[in-house]
Amino acid sequence: MIETPQFEEPIRIVSDIHFGHPASIIEKAAQLTPLFREAKTVIFNGDTVELRYIRGRRLGMRNAMIMRETCLEAGAQPVFINGNHDPMLSDLCHVDLADGAILVTHGDLLFHDISPWSHDAGIMAAAHTRELEGLKEDDALHDFEKRLKASKRAALAIQLHKTGLRRDALSALRTVLRECWPPWRPFQIFHSWAVTPDRAEALARTFRPQARFILIGHTHNCGFWERSGRTIVNTGSFLPLSRRMTVDLEGGVLTARRIVEEKGSFKAGEVVRRFSIEEAMEGKGTAGARG
Repeated sequence: MIETPQFEEPIRIVSDIHFGHPASIIEKAAQLTPLFREAKTVIFNGDTVELRYIRGRRLGMRNAMIMRETCLEAGAQPVFINGNHDPMLSDLCHVDLADGAILVTHGDLLFHDISPWSHDAGIMAAAHTRELEGLKEDDALHDFEKRLKASKRAALAIQLHKTGLRRDALSALRTVLRECWPPWRPFQIFHSWAVTPDRAEALARTFRPQARFILIGHTHNCGFWERSGRTIVNTGSFLPLSRRMTVDLEGGVLTARRIVEEKGSFKAGEVVRRFSIEEAMEGKGTAGARG
């Protein structure tokens, strides 16, 4: 049995807040207070803040502390999982829940070049190759946590690059235009979306065969996919053009809800899907009930 941290329920899982990124729709952590109030534990599944670049890292750590304090003030215990934008924020690169039935990890390990759509993908791919070559020396290629940490170190290969980021009225538009140039980049994004579910299922089959639910973020492609008796859930992001949802764990049930904005703050809205963990573990399928 996989050792599972004892987090108080209800547990709420979100990802890709990108607090501090000029295009993030979250300008103040307090906007998320209503989202935190309904949980006893909030798991931030990567890319919570911006820590990749040395320039701006101090601000990123300050933003992480603000997010932590906001969560605590709302009555929830924060748990941070590293993403590729905040690869050294925490000691955690994944969390196993419900006796191993649920795997929560950011999802950057699914790609050798970490973010295939990124202008820095080549730099990260080369760094990842070097990291994996180092793992071969101690036969650690099949050690899940070491593989995850290797991908995070690869993400740091771009840390000396200048960010060139600033928040202003055109931040969101500037980010969208950057993501769409050169013209073939959208196709790289769509291809990444297409291969993610199969890669997530293969990841679980290799490292967490007991898992029936794989919760990721990273690609910002919010949705559900069924693969070989497993359900892959991407909780989306808080960047423009992306949908977002939260996944809650309580009493052996996973509940996915849309995240909605109301008067400048964000809260959990309509139920999208519900899943019984017991039924999934018994092989009765993971399709879940729609809200």
